[in-house]
Amino acid sequence: MSIHPPELKLISNPNQQEIITSEKDWYNTIILGDCSKVLQQIPSNIADLIVTSPPYADSRKKTYGGINPDDYVQWFLPISLELYRVLKEDGTFIINIKEKVVNGERHNYVIKLILEMQQQGWLWTEEYIWHKKRGITQEIVAVNGCMYGKDKNPLKAD
Repeated sequence: MSIHPPELKLISNPNQQEIITSEKDWYNTIILGDCSKVLQQIPSNIADLIVTSPPYADSRKKTYGGINPDDYVQWFLPISLELYRVLKEDGTFIINIKEKVVNGERHNYVIKLILEMQQQGWLWTEEYIWHKKRGITQEIVAVNGCMYGKDKNPLKAD
């Protein structure tokens, strides 16, 4: 007996006609596009879990253009507001984000983002450290992440 994994559907840079409008159509679907545009087309209260790793401040400038740490919070807040809208009431949102050192001091844009997201209605429920090995030297790198939800216990079992 052989079990075949479900086929994944990919929607790349969707226009209004291609966007998924019903919850059942979301299963096994990857949407590739600019989240600031795509999120506006997604219905409200449809996602159980959102996981994102936005560009780190001033990183990968050739790939993403880079976002100055001083501008990061205002850049991300419209996105987090749309994420809040599409997340179900008992859903969970996980963001993988990393602080940046500027002039020998840790920049506070991550802390400011957490506080501003709370003003949007997010509940900051957990912080985790992801220890991962990187490169030939197998150096251990710690990456901060934050977990948010609309419900006080976003990972509760039914």
